[in-house]
Amino acid sequence: MFEVIEKLQDMEEYYYIDFIPYETSDVHFLELEEYFETSYLPLFAEKISRIALKLIYFYQCEIYLTESPKLAKLKHKFPFNVNIRNSSPDKLAYIIKKIVSKDFSSVQILFSEPQFLMSINGGFLVSFYQLTDEVLQILQKLVSQEGLFLKFRNSADERILM
Repeated sequence: MFEVIEKLQDMEEYYYIDFIPYETSDVHFLELEEYFETSYLPLFAEKISRIALKLIYFYQCEIYLTESPKLAKLKHKFPFNVNIRNSSPDKLAYIIKKIVSKDFSSVQILFSEPQFLMSINGGFLVSFYQLTDEVLQILQKLVSQEGLFLKFRNSADERILM
């Protein structure tokens, strides 16, 4: 299972969710990014958990937490490197929000029909690998519904708003 996840994550092209519709190299943007990290991250985590849950309950998948040296105090106990797909929606939403906001692990959601990967890491790092056209259309709607932006990174490292 982890070999498939690693293979997908090694792809040069992928989609990712962002909170702004453009790319910038302006050094002043760091102020905005820092502000968002302190004030917007919990809301972003909530939005990502809703997107993930909608995909989880629409497509067949397996869900894994990766082990990390960082520790986090959690109200629910979750095993690492074990499929937690049978957890309740409130527990899945809880762990996704904690990972986004506390950056102590990652959630790897491997969908099987069709096969694609949603990788949720701490902070604003949410990526998708090997999307089909059908999944891309659904994902664009879900991301837009949450007031977020879906972007594409190609093999030339160009980042494009979808």
